[in-house]
Amino acid sequence: MYKDRKAVSPVVGVILMVAATIVIATIVMGFLGGFNPPKKPLDIQLANGELIVTNTTNGNWTMIFTIAGADADVLKKDDIQIALMDYNTSNSWTITSTSNNVNITIEGNILKVNAYNQSNIIYPADKVKVTVKYIPTGQLLLDTILIAKRA
Repeated sequence: MYKDRKAVSPVVGVILMVAATIVIATIVMGFLGGFNPPKKPLDIQLANGELIVTNTTNGNWTMIFTIAGADADVLKKDDIQIALMDYNTSNSWTITSTSNNVNITIEGNILKVNAYNQSNIIYPADKVKVTVKYIPTGQLLLDTILIAKRA
């Protein structure tokens, strides 16, 4: 038949098809972000939590935590979201550094939350569930129950 025609051997054809598949898979992985390593959770711990009620008439209270961990210096007040749920009154609310009548400060290894004129009043001996989240990553830094005490 056609003895003069030359063609690519089947082995070379298979190798070219495998190479093309690898190139296409690499491009798709690049677009999907498959080359980035997963983000490691930050090493930040909050401990020694205290909830101190300073004035029940005006809804004033203070929370104090000790910050520890290798990445503790990364923590900024604007990156914190605190969810509270009072088991005694069934009230729940969320506060951030931009919430009204709330002052969040970080000084050294101390996180302090001062709240005043709160509509959700915390009374001494109330059990309050406190959840602290690191907003940039959504990482949960603390999930505990504190018993409010009088100043």
